[in-house]
Order: sequence, then C-alpha cells, then structure tokens
Amino acid sequence: MADGVLLERETQLVPSDDGACIFNTDIILEILSWVPGKSLLRCRRVCKSWCSLISDPNFVRKQCSQAVRHSTNLRLLMFTNRWHFLIKSIDYESLLSFLTKNKHENISRVVVPRCRRHKLPLTQPDNRNVWIMGSSNGLVCLFLNCHYTLLWNPCTGNSKKIPKPSPEAFLPAFYGFGYDSATDDYKVICNCLSADRTNEVFVFTLKTGSWRIVEGIDHIGSDRGLLLNGALHWLNIKRRADGSIDPKSTTITSFDLAKEKFQELVSLPNVLGDIFLGADLGVYKSSHLLCSFDNFRFGNTEIWVMMEYGVEQSWTKLIVLKDQDLSHPVYVSEDDKVFIGLRQGDLKLYDLKANRYRSVLKPKKQLRLAFALYVETLVSPATGK
Repeated sequence: MADGVLLERETQLVPSDDGACIFNTDIILEILSWVPGKSLLRCRRVCKSWCSLISDPNFVRKQCSQAVRHSTNLRLLMFTNRWHFLIKSIDYESLLSFLTKNKHENISRVVVPRCRRHKLPLTQPDNRNVWIMGSSNGLVCLFLNCHYTLLWNPCTGNSKKIPKPSPEAFLPAFYGFGYDSATDDYKVICNCLSADRTNEVFVFTLKTGSWRIVEGIDHIGSDRGLLLNGALHWLNIKRRADGSIDPKSTTITSFDLAKEKFQELVSLPNVLGDIFLGADLGVYKSSHLLCSFDNFRFGNTEIWVMMEYGVEQSWTKLIVLKDQDLSHPVYVSEDDKVFIGLRQGDLKLYDLKANRYRSVLKPKKQLRLAFALYVETLVSPATGK
C-alpha cells in the first residue's frame, strides 16, 4: 500500500483516554472491506484517516474483491425504457427477507427497505432509450439514446462517457462489457460500422481510453454478451438458406477478454428441435452458464445448466417453468431462487425448493423493464480503480 496513505499501524489494541479501544489499521481495513459501498461513502466523513484509507485504490480493490467473491452488497438494478424512464435498485438480501416474511401469494407492488432511485447524466432527456451493455465489479456499461456509451457506478453516481468507436452511426449489433483480470482493465466490445462502412468488432480498453479493431467474427445473432469466467458469451444464431433460424447449428460463442479471441464454445442442448422458439443465456450460482428456452406452443420455459464449463455433454435440465409469459431468468442465486423477467414488465421469483412463484414487481403500466445485477463498490468509471 502507498506510504502515508493508510493509517500508521499499531501492533496491539491500545485503549484511548476515554477507555475506548483503538483497533490497529489491519483490523479496521478488514472490517470496512465488508461494508456496503454506499455506507463507505458516509464512513469517509468520520475522520481524515478513514477518508484516506477508504479512498486508497488498494482498499477499493480489496472491498470490490470481497463483494464480488461473496456476492455481498448485491443489488438488482431496474430500468424502464422510453417515456416513463426511471431507474431503481433494490438490495437483494432485503428483497429476499421481505418476501420470506410476507406470506401473501400475490404481491401487486413491492416496497422493500433499501430501495433506491438513481439518476443518469442524460444529455438528451427527450429520448431516454437505455441499453444495458453489461455489469462488472460495480460498474454498469450503458448505451444511451442510440448515441453514446457510458460507464457508470450506481453506488457513487460517478460516470465516464466513452467516445464513439468510429465516425459512422454507432448502432451496435452485439456488445458486451467486462473486467480483464490479466491486465487489470475494463473492456467494452461492440460490433458496428467502421470508417469504411464495413461491420467490424471494436474493443475499448479503459486504460488506453481508445478503441481498436479485433478480428475473428463479424456477426452474432444475439445482442448483449454474458460475462462469466473472464469471457463474454453470446448465442451465435445460425440461419438456413431460406433465412430461417437453424436451432441445431446455433452455438454459444465466447470472447476471451484477456486473449481477445473469439471461439465457438459449445452447441446448445437439443431442446428446440427444428424450430427456434427463443433462447437466452444466464448465470447459475455465480459460476455456471445456463440457457433458457421458450416454448410458446406449450407455454413453458426450460432452463438448462452447463455443469462443467465448455463441456457440451454436461448440459443438465434444471427446471421447466410452466404457464408463465416468461422472458428470461435475471438471476439464479446460491439458494436456488430464480428471478424471472416477464415480457409485460413484471418480475417474479421462483423458489426451486418450494416449487412456487412469488410476484416481486408489477408496474402500474405496461412497461418494458431492463434488469442488471451489480455489487456496491467504489470503483471509479474513469480509472477502474
């Protein structure tokens, strides 16, 4: 750690004049690293030494590592698109606690502790269209107003506007965002028009503050990449000669953030037959890739989990969700709770152990919601530290 930034270490607990016990810096550092980011912002006001400690990049890195490794300080971020633009986040543990205590089967609208409203620095308030490009280590990457990209920390409210990858219209066909632990850097990837009006894949690195072109693929059939195991993942939808989707040839394509290489990871489980009815990717228990398949003919959704990463034979059916107008699983927790986004904008919770649904969020109007999960950290969107 930087000299003079952290408190001078004490070798033992020393009583102060009023009898209180003064902890050594290592103990204070460890305790504070478990504190949610929003509370840490207030803790900086306690004294100058705490402000210096909490602002130190080494502490920011330690607190971020704790939050990500143990999924603490986890919040569910919700966007409403277009004219009813609104951003809220709910503390995940508070939400589960609320649902556990509330025994009603149907909850029309949830008001839970630690529900928070957020603001974005929008330059074009009349066109509030937001795409979530990804979330990593407390930073959320957004594509705003079909115009520019923004790195944003919902906890601190700080943001950084990213320049366009080329002078042409910036409308990415597919995109993603994630942290590269090999270089300690954050990267944005998108497919869009280059200066010579050909489709290229661009990668932005926060350390250099610039874009560059990477080779290997020119088209993927899905939009947002899923971050897992240091790579982004997309459904690579293949089409037949007549233009229809060929589900048997559709695969999962990954992009290794460290190597900056594309590869075809695995084929999908044989669920859809000859007709592609809809699929989406997600994360199961923080470490496994899952895929959900919508079957509109039978009114259900099948969720499959890849139990061994990169091994096609390890696909395992997790559950069949019936009689729901489902869109995609937002999150599957360690305790087998499945948050599911519905097409009409609702959010539901399915408990695998109890085998039942709970209504979590039901907007007053038919709105399209976009969801993202993030952990509360103090990571700067300007420096990544």
